[in-house]
Amino acid sequence: MYSLLVVDDELYAVKGITQGMDWSEMNISHVFEAFDVEAAKQIFTQSPVDIVICDIEMPMKSGLDLLEWIRKQYPQTETIFITGHADFSYARRALHLGSFDYLLKPVNYEELKVVVARVIEKLSHDRTQRQYSSLFQSQKPQMEERFWQAFFARRMPPYQTELEQLLSSYQLNLSTDISVLPILISIELWKKELTVREEEVMEYALRNVAAELIVQKNQGCVIQDRSGHNLILLYENKANPIHIEEIMARCEHYLTASNQYFYCHLSCYVGNAAVFSDLLRMYISLLEMERSNVTQSNKVLAQFNLWSQRIVSFGTNVRQLEDKEQDSVIQKIYDYIDEHLQKEMSREQIAEFVHFNSAYLSRMFRKETGDSLTDYILKKRMEKAKSLLATTKVKISDIASLVGYGNIPHFTKMFKRYTAFTPQEYRKTNT
Repeated sequence: MYSLLVVDDELYAVKGITQGMDWSEMNISHVFEAFDVEAAKQIFTQSPVDIVICDIEMPMKSGLDLLEWIRKQYPQTETIFITGHADFSYARRALHLGSFDYLLKPVNYEELKVVVARVIEKLSHDRTQRQYSSLFQSQKPQMEERFWQAFFARRMPPYQTELEQLLSSYQLNLSTDISVLPILISIELWKKELTVREEEVMEYALRNVAAELIVQKNQGCVIQDRSGHNLILLYENKANPIHIEEIMARCEHYLTASNQYFYCHLSCYVGNAAVFSDLLRMYISLLEMERSNVTQSNKVLAQFNLWSQRIVSFGTNVRQLEDKEQDSVIQKIYDYIDEHLQKEMSREQIAEFVHFNSAYLSRMFRKETGDSLTDYILKKRMEKAKSLLATTKVKISDIASLVGYGNIPHFTKMFKRYTAFTPQEYRKTNT
């Protein structure tokens, strides 16, 4: 439905238009009247106005003055002018200011009806375009993330034509001549006990904060790729240069804010700006940089021109070595957890045992097993506790100690959360 405002200093001229036609037939639900420019402006502040039918010659301020104001304040409103003079200079000025059309008094209702119908057709088309544009803008971050997920999942530099096709298919305003500076966000430690879902929510929040504190005025995005890596991607070209010292300072600020407000330790691995053909190797080198870092935590670490044959070699051979290596590491973790159920265990201790970075190891473990390390350890402890409760007469306090809980109330709480029974209830039901 649409709204209409009729403006004329003559009462009968206004009433003739507002009451001389059945506006509801044209999907016009609200019809307003004003007898001078100031009254018309007041109506705009109170209600949306889609169409204005306005006389040009009025005391004090003319219809042309009103049109000029509408163009600045409400550019989506369409205006139809009426006048008692056939002088083309009026029409020329009105059309120059953006009037939709121009009619002579006395107004012919059939002519006015045709013009208003054309205005409504234009307004409907414009609304559809705005809705499509709004929908596209709302979907753009997801499309951008999907593009980069597809790009990094390929693990090989695409040919120029393939890249152009990808950019086109995802409707991104990116050119193949840009360079991209990748920054890997590595979440190393949560200071609070979180479920997998809570971790996902916190990571989502951390990506949003990274966009606010690190991307800022630069062109770029923050994504999570299909392997669970959180990446900042900054786009660089001649018009948008990247100043690395400023980016490093933003990363430091981001790290401090994350420590304070998100109860976590994390590191930022800052790469080098790379063209598309080199970007996958740079991405893999950042992963290797994270995986190899077993001594520094909660830092901003920069690669800075460390392109080397070792990195390129790792990029070309990682697919051949990684699966077997990961299988071996996962088995070592299983064995370590089984042997240490009665002791305190942390992600950092396990990572140190297998000589991996803790954040990298946690992400790899979840990808390969479907469980977080914390959930897997809890599951192993609870399953052992269930077995001991059902098949032995060992005291519950001793069972708690055997599965790594020195605090009996905490053991009872975790056991009930896992099984919906207290240890006593479970033993009574299952022995």
